[in-house]
Amino acid sequence: MRSTNTVRAVVCIAMLLGYSTSSHAQNAPAGEFSAGWRLLTLPDVPTPNVPKGETQTLPLGWYADVAGNLTRTFAVVGEVGGNYKSVDETTTLFGTTFNIDVGVDMHTFMGGVRFNARQNAAFTPYAQALFGLARGTVHVKGRVTVAGTTSTTVDQSVSDTDFAFDADGGVNFRLSDALAARVSAGYLRVGGSDGGNAFRFGVGVVFPF
Repeated sequence: MRSTNTVRAVVCIAMLLGYSTSSHAQNAPAGEFSAGWRLLTLPDVPTPNVPKGETQTLPLGWYADVAGNLTRTFAVVGEVGGNYKSVDETTTLFGTTFNIDVGVDMHTFMGGVRFNARQNAAFTPYAQALFGLARGTVHVKGRVTVAGTTSTTVDQSVSDTDFAFDADGGVNFRLSDALAARVSAGYLRVGGSDGGNAFRFGVGVVFPF
């Protein structure tokens, strides 16, 4: 009888330890910080020699976000990002040089919710919905050079801020306990019924804390 009770006690303890270890392995960190490179495409960007309505790509970009995990699957997220593109064109005609510089900037400031699927310790797929503001700026500077003398013909910036909604997802690939790699993609809507659609693709690193 004592032997049977002892075996039962050992089995119970082993089961409890196994459950505890398994639960610990599946627990989410308190939060995660991520940062990296992001590409943005959006329509109707006024750049030289590009027809209106043609989608433009802003290849220089960045993002940074912080997520607070409320549960293993649910988190609140705050995110900021920026994308940039510049075009410089020069044309010489009858001894006169015409130069135009166009710079396009887009910054987003957003927050929302994220849902994580933590079934596998090696990688964590997620989906999120973010709401906030997008601010776009277009700066145009034109110059004319005649007989070695350069004069500025136009130098102005136009900015606009509008509502933005982002629906995207990605996968965090675990590299170590303190580091993961991220690949993400998603849809960005800027403005209401007269707004525009955009696509975002990013890669970055994730630091759990």
